Amino acid sequence: MAQEFHLKLITQRAGGGDPIVRERTVEKPELSIGRASANDIVLADLSVDPTHARMRFSGPGRISIESVSGLPFDLGGRQVQGAELNVASRPVVRFGAYTLAFEPADDDSAGVTVVRDDDEHHASPSVFSLQAKVFGRRNMAWVLGSGIFLLCLAFPMIFVLFMSNPKIHPDEQWSTGPLSKAHAFMAKDCKSCHTNAFVAVRDEACLTCHAAAPDKAPMALATAKRLGSPFEPRLVAEHAPHADLVKSTPLPPGLGAKVNVLVQRAFNHPTDRCASCHIEHTPAKGGPPSAPLSDKPKLVVVQDCESCHSELKMRLPKTGLIDTPDWSKHPGFRPLVMTEPGSAPKFQRVALDTAPQERNGLNFPHRLHLDPLGGVARQAIGLGKAAGYGAALECASCHRRDATGKTFLPIEMERDCGDCHSLAFARVGGELRNLPHGDVNKVIATLAGRSVAAPAGTDRARPGTIRPSAFAASGAGAYRATFSRGGACYDCHTVTWAGDTVQLAPVSLASRYLPRGAFDHGVPEHGGPGESKKGGFECADCHRAQTSDKSGDVLIPDLAKCGACHGKTTAQIAAADDADCTTCHSFHKPGQATPKPGHPPLETLRWTEALARRAAGA
Repeated sequence: MAQEFHLKLITQRAGGGDPIVRERTVEKPELSIGRASANDIVLADLSVDPTHARMRFSGPGRISIESVSGLPFDLGGRQVQGAELNVASRPVVRFGAYTLAFEPADDDSAGVTVVRDDDEHHASPSVFSLQAKVFGRRNMAWVLGSGIFLLCLAFPMIFVLFMSNPKIHPDEQWSTGPLSKAHAFMAKDCKSCHTNAFVAVRDEACLTCHAAAPDKAPMALATAKRLGSPFEPRLVAEHAPHADLVKSTPLPPGLGAKVNVLVQRAFNHPTDRCASCHIEHTPAKGGPPSAPLSDKPKLVVVQDCESCHSELKMRLPKTGLIDTPDWSKHPGFRPLVMTEPGSAPKFQRVALDTAPQERNGLNFPHRLHLDPLGGVARQAIGLGKAAGYGAALECASCHRRDATGKTFLPIEMERDCGDCHSLAFARVGGELRNLPHGDVNKVIATLAGRSVAAPAGTDRARPGTIRPSAFAASGAGAYRATFSRGGACYDCHTVTWAGDTVQLAPVSLASRYLPRGAFDHGVPEHGGPGESKKGGFECADCHRAQTSDKSGDVLIPDLAKCGACHGKTTAQIAAADDADCTTCHSFHKPGQATPKPGHPPLETLRWTEALARRAAGA
């Protein structure tokens, strides 16, 4: 016969009388003992661990009990961690308020009787009873529940039903104020934000519509549209990993504020939620209680930048960021420089004071092109105003602003360089043919079997022009000459030869060297051509291109140049109200400036216009 335990659980009735006896057989050689319901023998006593001990058959008529939680149990008045029991001697073991009495059964089986003792370990039944001598807990619950029902539901309903101009609105009993215009479309759908009753709004509810993560953004936008949002929501991302944010955030100054935060955290109302800073249902002072307060939730600054970043390394020892209590401690710029170009380029942050060089694959001396007395200037004058030149080159000759004015369009060879750097390689039927740009294989295919001729009608040969005297008029000769000194590709590209095979270094020009900053060229004070006349800077005031002979030079100004305007004291920043950390760093998008009030995002305007056209039947 297999080893098994015959369990008998005896429970005393609260009102006296015969006890309740439950019996069952467990056909296992080993049983678990503890407070958790998953155990084979459940002992409902707080002095017993969730999984306290295990007992098993260790031989014929013998049972071994061993503590697995580290807490002892009682055997014959001694506290032990383990024991070997002879079932024939009918031993008794105690776990808290419970007694386990063993007795032999048939064959290799054992009987275990579990009884809860009514002694000093056993709390009096009155502790758990709803009865009381004066005012019972059950009666108290009925009185309080009835009071809430009358005060918050019955009386307001009476006012609504029997008064022509009621001054009490039932929904205002549960809401502290209206929603902002941004969230007003959810006013009748409380569960959109309050997903769990009596639990503060959690970040997961906010990110349902506002998540900026690439894998969640499409779903977030679709959810906002499904809920009836009249505009596209702003997509936001965490400033840093949430666990690091919690560790790096200090308690607010003042004993009262510290206690308040600790109490909120203890009662499941953490202060690091989206809703801790973006407050909804805030009543307006002196205005109609049902009127929306603003276009978006009220922003409350719980922590400013300096409070976390002044002693960041103390709270996050492994961080690579430098403590920045004020502008004077602001770290120097470390631009993101390309160290290995290619289809999978590699980047590295390098300090500006080390004169970093980026490997962008391009040969371009700024000094040569900006020399007002050089050959490039004379060629630009020769091209004339009809071609868009007529004077020495300046920065704006090649660097063109985009539609926003905040940054510049990528350089394109045909548009920005083609007027001076010819790609002509042959004349066919009196018409010049140009090499394709950007793909070496297409260039080689175009040159295959072609003869070449220099373009006519120009006194001065443009850089890159192929001359028939430089090579034989054959495809192979054209191929060799194109990628050799004096050829169309040689002056601007890094060309290497491996036998008869040509290799060009891939070209990749940086669009932003400081991705976690938000420099805006559209700000008049930041300068540009002709801005010095308006009180701003010229390009050359910050970018020393006139002295650069290598395209790998990182031509951005250092922190000292920015400090001429932005290096203000805390008092000056507070007085200006527009020159603090958020001028360049946004909390949710560190690579962008914090949006200013009164300027809705482009997406909002686009959605609003679409809804207006739909409403008009367009």
